[in-house]
Amino acid sequence: MTESPVSRLADRIEIEDCLHRYARAVDRLDYDGIAACYFDDATDTHGSYVGPVAGLVDDIRHRHRTIDAAQHFVTNMLIDFDGDDRAFVESYCLAYLRQQPADGAASQSEAITRCRYVDRFERREGRWAIADRVVVFDESLSVEVV
Repeated sequence: MTESPVSRLADRIEIEDCLHRYARAVDRLDYDGIAACYFDDATDTHGSYVGPVAGLVDDIRHRHRTIDAAQHFVTNMLIDFDGDDRAFVESYCLAYLRQQPADGAASQSEAITRCRYVDRFERREGRWAIADRVVVFDESLSVEVV
């Protein structure tokens, strides 16, 4: 059954909202919030991490333990629906991650990363969430913050 334009627009809004909630959850170290953006059986390829979402949350918890501040900006969301309950989504992400100063250091470093989220969203039991994600890292640099 093909959805009405209004229903499809509501689907787009729910998918975009999920992407924004993910970014906020990572920035605020809200691990339950991160997991809530995925289905329990979802997989993620995220840099050196490849596996289920439960492991991804642990990986983020480990990697972000030395980050003082993080901001993820998700933009340019392209959503292509494949039937009523599946969508392929590509989004740009610009992330700023400020590291804690090294022991005795007077300055901090900030990683600036450009990447893309290549997602398969599904709707299950009326809820859109990430079923599979591949993060494509386009560029990363580190700058000194004085």
